[in-house]
Amino acid sequence: MACAQESPIKTTAQSIHWIPMQTPDKQFIYVDSALHRQLPQKFHRAEFFTPTGYAIVSNEQNQQALINSKGDFIEKYSDTDLGVQPLGQITLLMKRREYEKNLPFWKWDWNILGGGIKKTGTYAEIEIRVLETNQVLLDKDIPYDENEYNFAVYHLDDQHIVLNGNIYQLKGQRLKKLRTPIDMMLENGRYIPPAENNFAIYDIRLDQPILSNLIGVDKIDLLWNGQQLLLDSINQERYVPSVPKLLKDNNTGAIYAFPQYEKAFPKQIKQATAAQIAFLKEVSLVYSVNNSPYFILGRFNYDHDIWAYDWLYIDKDGNLLDEIKVRDFFILDQVGYLVWPDKQLLFTKTTLEKNWKTGKIKYVYQSEDLYLIDIKKGEQDPTKGLWNAGTKTWDLSPEFKYIEILDGKQQIFALQQEKDGPYTLYNNKTKQQIGTKSYHTINPSGLVQVKDGQHEDNYFYIDIYTGREYKE
Repeated sequence: MACAQESPIKTTAQSIHWIPMQTPDKQFIYVDSALHRQLPQKFHRAEFFTPTGYAIVSNEQNQQALINSKGDFIEKYSDTDLGVQPLGQITLLMKRREYEKNLPFWKWDWNILGGGIKKTGTYAEIEIRVLETNQVLLDKDIPYDENEYNFAVYHLDDQHIVLNGNIYQLKGQRLKKLRTPIDMMLENGRYIPPAENNFAIYDIRLDQPILSNLIGVDKIDLLWNGQQLLLDSINQERYVPSVPKLLKDNNTGAIYAFPQYEKAFPKQIKQATAAQIAFLKEVSLVYSVNNSPYFILGRFNYDHDIWAYDWLYIDKDGNLLDEIKVRDFFILDQVGYLVWPDKQLLFTKTTLEKNWKTGKIKYVYQSEDLYLIDIKKGEQDPTKGLWNAGTKTWDLSPEFKYIEILDGKQQIFALQQEKDGPYTLYNNKTKQQIGTKSYHTINPSGLVQVKDGQHEDNYFYIDIYTGREYKE
């Protein structure tokens, strides 16, 4: 599936870039890049300001509050969880509070064996609103286990976003909710609304669908040398997705494949060897490679020691290929690890030592050629390394217990040498450690954890690019 793009929405207002700096009494104050204090208050915990001028702070009871760049409290301290997200000229606030609610008797939980009756249920009170205008986008009070709402914002284009399955159009400092709900986002302003099994693909710039009367299928008919070749049981999964991974146009018979459904699968094979035809008969995975003419064909290989596929490729004109060269395209499993490209494509035959086995592989987003690889050396516990698929060499040998990605684009990592040991900062571009300090944990935001004195936790911020510590 394609990696998400950065937001195309940019702010023209003067952004706030203040830093939470820890004081000797382990409170936090806000300073600018020259370490000049900006607000008179101190806080027990403090997060970075959004570019639009809001920050979440906490008190000694770990209650959260929201302040603006003047130090005014927009939301007072409470047990409600807060989240803020800048969106161009506006800021979204999400409030979430859990509580016990008295239930009507027909909803009581009668525990006959235990003899007890549970008369309350855990509920979540959720609100999402625009801070600048107080426009409420969501206000729900729902059972805890039925909560499907989140704070993830996706951009269709520079004027439209998707939030909790709804499309909003940005108009100044307000968001206009459009009528059409959304089930799946595609590239270039395209999307798929919810449906039973008659799907349509829309473009946000057009009123009518660009494709309609699409049904989910798991079979593909191909013509080869005048004969039909059936690919069946394609893209079947344990849990059926809301949008099938193969959609057939009932009007034309064309089949479109996940993830972008942007081009039709060929109906005829132009040329093939006997081995390729045998491969096709066992294909169980078909993906379309977006921004290219290619499709990926996967055949599960039961001879491998670990879960794996063999691969073949076909272009939109029906030419079978043994390999393709594409960038920034990956097939991931449900927890984000790579299925394609797999180790057979990333490594050469002489790369791994004889007793080495590869485990999970994770792409370093925005790095072009870097991958985190789990390696098991004989009977030793697995270790991690940083593999450069472009140079076919280890940028970091697989000798680390853990490697945390802090900034994939700038190639900043946190390295842990031993189990439960400290982390150090590392710049892979310069091939040097950043600073001389180590920390119990390092967050991509720069928040670090150290053990003080009697192993008490202390949290403060650092600059992950220079190692500078923000504490007095």
